[in-house]
Amino acid sequence: MSVKVVKVTSEYHGEWLRLRNAVYTGIGRTFHEQEMVLYLRDDTKECFLAISENGDACGMIEVSLRNVVDGCLTSPVGYVEGIYVDPEYRGSSLARRLLERAESWCRSKGCSEVATDAELDNQDAQRFHERMGFEETYRIVEYRKEL
Repeated sequence: MSVKVVKVTSEYHGEWLRLRNAVYTGIGRTFHEQEMVLYLRDDTKECFLAISENGDACGMIEVSLRNVVDGCLTSPVGYVEGIYVDPEYRGSSLARRLLERAESWCRSKGCSEVATDAELDNQDAQRFHERMGFEETYRIVEYRKEL
């Protein structure tokens, strides 16, 4: 299986949206599309897609720069906002390749740390991050309130 990792462009809108729907469940299309515009325009955000030999996207990683991240002492910190690989491509090291590409981008932006998160009940994601070398820092439930 030959797969290339590329920086996202608007050309891949439909495939990118499909992958976002798979990783960020419960979020509406309008929010996805507004955030996708931000990823295309904001140099503190980046998305990389894995493109199969038939031209379809089969994985993605979205990464951003954050000024403050719990458990990190530097700034900015590269933050893996989401990573997803289609089931038929899992176990092929594709997620590792996507992460390596994101880490390279983070280093190019001056980061010396990269962080991420996983849902408390998503044991598969937690094990994946540990296999990729991430260390657990905190277990919390986050809240927000509109003003």
